[in-house]
Amino acid sequence: MSPDWKRVTAVFDEAVALDAPGRERLLEREQAIDPAVAAEVQALLRAHDGAGEFLEQPVWATSPELLSETPEAPLTGRRLGPYQVHEQVGRGGMGVVYAAEDQRLGRQVALKLLPPAFSRDAMARERLAREARAAAALSHPSIATVYALEEIDGDLFIASELVRGSTLRDTLASGPLRPDRVLETLVQVAEALDAAHRHGIVHRDLKPENVLCTVEGRIKVVDFGIARHVTPMSDAKAGLTLTGMQLGTPGYMAPEQLRGQPVDARADVFAFGVMAYELATGVHPFGGSDPAALVERLVSDNPPLSRPLAPAALDAIVRRCLRGDPASRFQSGSDLLDALRAVDRAPARRDERSELLGNAWWWKFHQVAVSAITIVAVIVVGFKKGLVDPYGAEAFLAILVLATISTTLRLHMWFVSQVHPASLAPLRRRVLRWVIGCESLLLTCLMAFGVAIAGPHSAIAAELVVTALLLLISLIVIEPATTRASLADA
Repeated sequence: MSPDWKRVTAVFDEAVALDAPGRERLLEREQAIDPAVAAEVQALLRAHDGAGEFLEQPVWATSPELLSETPEAPLTGRRLGPYQVHEQVGRGGMGVVYAAEDQRLGRQVALKLLPPAFSRDAMARERLAREARAAAALSHPSIATVYALEEIDGDLFIASELVRGSTLRDTLASGPLRPDRVLETLVQVAEALDAAHRHGIVHRDLKPENVLCTVEGRIKVVDFGIARHVTPMSDAKAGLTLTGMQLGTPGYMAPEQLRGQPVDARADVFAFGVMAYELATGVHPFGGSDPAALVERLVSDNPPLSRPLAPAALDAIVRRCLRGDPASRFQSGSDLLDALRAVDRAPARRDERSELLGNAWWWKFHQVAVSAITIVAVIVVGFKKGLVDPYGAEAFLAILVLATISTTLRLHMWFVSQVHPASLAPLRRRVLRWVIGCESLLLTCLMAFGVAIAGPHSAIAAELVVTALLLLISLIVIEPATTRASLADA
């Protein structure tokens, strides 16, 4: 005679939450009532304990056929209170999800049937109701909105926004995301975490299965309805959140979450890092959730990653997310989002530089070349022994001052073109008249000096005259031409 599987389900759910002595008392009580049920529950508990704490899902979610006489979607086509159930659209560790119509408002919803433990345990039900109310307060384009927590015929359901699309897990089945999509996706997920953390809500189970990409390409994070509200409560029910319970998926849990310690926004940051690495590379950063990988995560503050991510700034962000010490990670979704947006703007800055400067190589080269010619001319005049003496140090001093001003301004413009191209055009407009004035006087002095020494120093005189002519050509021909070609708005 087969056991009553509904009774097996109920007793197993109750036993999982108990310690060893509590389980023994429960099984002894059940043995007296129905030995077949007690035997099945004991077998399920042995399988559950044999897997340790490393199950991705509870037994009822992994093998629902063991705990139900109707493993196929039994609610499809049924009417549940105000909801007309259409089809099953998903199944996960926290329950089965159906597409349904709320006939009161005429809208499509995702209706999640929660495990029986929530409906039978008054404390769990109250905790879930409080968390669902907190999640319902979230309103953000990257978060699937929670509408209501419903109790229908003794079962608990969460009604939320129905998101049509594929999960990131489905996307990863064909390999990692394209590089141009990785950052875009991560920014939207971080926006959802930022919105939640600002309301004091921690997701606690962020993973690719809980992030969907809609048919329009928008990212939606789901399952905030099982989040733990971390804002301290002032009433007597504040203690209803159970400590030591592992809500979440071990492969994405932070070390403190694996230890059963209280968690905050930094646990979501850790899970984000795991998921980010997976989206970028197609592989789990720790190799999955096998015991060896989880133990390594518990003891390592900076776990080694098999390959670096690109760009380097994104790699640094992910590595910081995955640090074992919560204090070393980003402290919230807000900090994480700021860092990602800085990476996201970097290509724009490079594009802006390219757009502003165009093919600026010739203009930059011109600034350096003119500066070099000017410096050489000053060196020739100042360090050629006996050249200055007959004509006075005043002439050399004038050349030195004019050359210094001209060279400084040109090299300054070159430097700005390298580090902050957006500022170049207004800077050039301000200093150009000084450059033209100084170099006009400088080439005049060089020309006059060259003519004056033409007799005893013909070679040097020719050099100075040629330098003066080059500066003249630079001012009236090369400078305007390179500017028009490279700096359209200058």
